[in-house]
Amino acid sequence: MRFSCLALTTLLLCSCTPDLQNANWSTYLGDPGRSHYSELVQINRDNVHELEVAWVYDSGELLSGSRPTMYTSPLIIDGVLYGLSPRLVAFALDAATGDELWRHDPDASGSAQRGLMWWQDDDRARLFYTAGRELIALDPSTGQPVEDFGENGRLDLTPSGRSAPFFVSVPGIIFEDLIVLGFSTDEGDRAHAGAVRAYSAITGDLVWRFNSLPRPGEMGSETWADAALERAGGANNWTGMALDVERELLFVPTGSATPDFYGASRPGDNLFANCLLVLDARTGELRWYFQAVHHDLWDRDLPSPPTLVQVERFGEVIDAVAVSTKSGHLFVFDRDTGESLYDIAEVSTPPSDLPGEQASLTQPVSSVAFTRQSFEITTRSQEATNFVEDLIKDLDQRPWAPPTEAGTLFYPAYDGGAEWGGSAFDPNNNRLILNAQEIGGIIRLHKMPVGFNDRNAYVEHCASCHGIDREGTDVGSSLVDIGDRLTRGQLARVMREGRGRMPSFDHLQDFERNAVLAHIRSPESEVEDPPSTEVDYVFGGLCGYAIMKAYRGIHRPGERSIPSIWPRARSTGKSHSVTIPKRKG
Repeated sequence: MRFSCLALTTLLLCSCTPDLQNANWSTYLGDPGRSHYSELVQINRDNVHELEVAWVYDSGELLSGSRPTMYTSPLIIDGVLYGLSPRLVAFALDAATGDELWRHDPDASGSAQRGLMWWQDDDRARLFYTAGRELIALDPSTGQPVEDFGENGRLDLTPSGRSAPFFVSVPGIIFEDLIVLGFSTDEGDRAHAGAVRAYSAITGDLVWRFNSLPRPGEMGSETWADAALERAGGANNWTGMALDVERELLFVPTGSATPDFYGASRPGDNLFANCLLVLDARTGELRWYFQAVHHDLWDRDLPSPPTLVQVERFGEVIDAVAVSTKSGHLFVFDRDTGESLYDIAEVSTPPSDLPGEQASLTQPVSSVAFTRQSFEITTRSQEATNFVEDLIKDLDQRPWAPPTEAGTLFYPAYDGGAEWGGSAFDPNNNRLILNAQEIGGIIRLHKMPVGFNDRNAYVEHCASCHGIDREGTDVGSSLVDIGDRLTRGQLARVMREGRGRMPSFDHLQDFERNAVLAHIRSPESEVEDPPSTEVDYVFGGLCGYAIMKAYRGIHRPGERSIPSIWPRARSTGKSHSVTIPKRKG
């Protein structure tokens, strides 16, 4: 039996009574500006070493092999802690004792959920969260569904038109009586088209919608080929957003366009993918935008919610928004005008040598970087140096080099720079704190043969055991609705490692495994996925990461002189802070 636990630590301080003023944590990441900041002072540098476990809450629901992790950042409101278990069961606890007050099991499939949303007016309060495709409304005092919201407290968020995976794993924004949500989808050529949607917190009715992947004729569609817009997906807000309540402005980062890594089917800059969108929170109208990557070929979408900050410039304090990227750059903009407070250069970038691919000729690069921007081979031992030199000698190592069949050294890779936790802002010390990841890898594309599609891959490798229609045979179980029972990650692990009588399929290339996974999770989409009639290219998987980690393929900061802004050089993340300087004229 495996259990998922939530532990609370406390200080054994006889004379300290917590000041309940400002003690609530009623919003994901602390506040609508996503600062991660609290003014509470009971725990400080002098006594943090005295922390001890006060209580442990055990969800008691997990069997071995199930999802073991609570991803949720709890809310604490008036002495009650609200959280979610790995199976997306909502619970309320007495924050002082850990005693369970109630729990609600939605009996819904879905992936991890990072938080909840709290709405309140003069007469009532509601607790909202998403479980897979659904938005759920609960009475926070009882845990019972709010019957007059949606259909008995539930609202199906699934867009119409495509059968690709769809889920919401990050809390949206509450603005007055609106709940503003993005969503996640897959990164293949059947992905849902990005949109930001606002719903009534009272009824669940859709109030406004902004198409972050524009429809033909809408602003931004001129950066796409007309035919591409019919099938394009992505440009979705999967990582959360920030809100300036006073200005009524939403700051919305978007993901890359799909398919990732090979963009011959989507020529152009591909607005509004890889953008910071600034929307009117009341109407969804676009105020301004900035695109951080043109025609993304590296999955370098904006990975974390923006953070609202203040920057002193020309003797005045400017309300700004900070955006961190996977490439390890920081962009800071005036919230009202979109003017960048630090220099941004449009640098020339290499062309692609793949048929049909039209890589952007330039990319915007901020003058503020919080990770290193080039890979430097370690000198920790001659063996390590020789190994890494041999590993990367034939790779394209130029900055912003497009993916190729031969391989590109990708640094930082798409798990580098900032990730979904985002940055924090300390207003008292004018300091932005980020988790920086200097993860490198080798990226390769594989040529997909003419006539290949997802069903063909499934039939070739799986139908003999599980049946042509996935309904099972005497020797293999049914895979019907398997996507509702297991996450894509769990299915991918079974394919790589095998289970029971099923052997490992680790010998398949990544695009073949991905095709099998796509078919068993969304077989209905085959009508949208006819066999290819021309050569295409697909992502073959990021490789070299484990080897680089084992050999520590890049210098540590202490091994040679590196400016102090660089936080780390190994493969795991580490927090560091950057003081936001006063901008000189």
